[in-house]
Amino acid sequence: MASVFIPLASVVHGGWMLSSLGALVDETSLLTWAGVLGIIVLASCIVLLRRAQALHEDTKRQLKAQEDMLGATEQRWKLLFEQSPLSIQIFDPSGQTILFNQAWRDLFRLPDEIGYAFNPLKDPDLIKSGAVEHIKLAFAGQPVRVPPVPFPVNTDPPEVRWIGGILYPVKDKSGRMLEVVTIHNDVTDTKRAEEAMLKVNQTLELRVAERTKELEEVQSNLAKALDAERDLSALKSRFVSMVSHEFRTPLGVTMSAVELLRNYSDRLPDDQKSELLDDIKNATTSMASLMEQVLVLGRVEAGKLGFKPRLIELHALVSKIVEEITSITGDKCPIELLMQPETASIQADETLLRHIFNNLIGNAVKYSPEGEKVTFSAEKDGEHLVCSVADRGIGIPDKDRAHLYEAFHRCENVGEIQGSGLGLVIVKRCVEMHSGTISFESVVNHGTTFTVKLPVFAAS
Repeated sequence: MASVFIPLASVVHGGWMLSSLGALVDETSLLTWAGVLGIIVLASCIVLLRRAQALHEDTKRQLKAQEDMLGATEQRWKLLFEQSPLSIQIFDPSGQTILFNQAWRDLFRLPDEIGYAFNPLKDPDLIKSGAVEHIKLAFAGQPVRVPPVPFPVNTDPPEVRWIGGILYPVKDKSGRMLEVVTIHNDVTDTKRAEEAMLKVNQTLELRVAERTKELEEVQSNLAKALDAERDLSALKSRFVSMVSHEFRTPLGVTMSAVELLRNYSDRLPDDQKSELLDDIKNATTSMASLMEQVLVLGRVEAGKLGFKPRLIELHALVSKIVEEITSITGDKCPIELLMQPETASIQADETLLRHIFNNLIGNAVKYSPEGEKVTFSAEKDGEHLVCSVADRGIGIPDKDRAHLYEAFHRCENVGEIQGSGLGLVIVKRCVEMHSGTISFESVVNHGTTFTVKLPVFAAS
């Protein structure tokens, strides 16, 4: 039989062999060979069929393995998507939600039906915050980072959380957009921490500012106390200097007159005795006047010199003061009175006015050369009485003007002219108690004019 099985290829492709056989065998042999060939062909077909069947089974196994692998991959992707701690939301090209994971549900606390109905391109909160302008870029085909914006979250109680995100488009090989993926970034805790830190910083800055202000106030108070101490020290020095100068002269005159009267009274003529007694009287009057000024200033500063306005006759008061000053100074300077009739009666404190006019007129005479005229004028200006005292005396140097109303201060050009340095201080305090003002104009060696303005007339 081994010789019977001829390779099928030889049978098919070698027809010439059949022709040769026809010459060697008879018809029976030919039939026999035909059956053999049929068997050979059939066997070959069976082999081919089995091979095809095996190939089919192998293909099925490969397809099944690929399907299993694809299913496992899809399942793994679903697990990764659902279990991701990041909130992920996927939109179609029109902005309609097609998928979101559990982290999205935990973040926004919304039912699935509301989640699937969400469209970021149409959400009013995103439009109001301006974030939609960034989101549109992602749907236009480019990745974009949306900065955190306040977004209402469906919690109990409701709260607003700061949520940003990264959006990137997913495209096929042709560049056609398939979907847009959003990964949310909840920075609420960071934002709250920043706000808490900002509040802490603001509180610290406020405390530092308050503390700085307190320290500045302490420094200011210390500076004021130091200045006050310096002023007090200077005041004491000026007071000691004034007392030693102003008391020494009248005391010396008094002691000298007393010694002469005690030792030579029996030999002194009456006119000389009278002169010595006048010296004692004038010295005593000078010291009494000085002490009176000190006491008046003390009462004013202590608030014990009250303001008691009443109706008084200004012309009579000023005339009396002028007479007293003329008598005391020995008619040193003529005093001219220019007073409008409307100023005859005023509503003021007579005691305070006496201090004002007595010091101003007295100073004008004191610091003027003998025989020079001093002018006192008074006029009405609405509700105010405007009084001026003008002299042609030594004037006030520029360097002394800032200190003119300081106690015991005397100008550098007074020379040997006696004075306490208290008169103008008292004048200013008495003017202020009337709610008035005082000013002056002066030219050295040409004279000074003081002007006092007091509200002593009733409103029209």
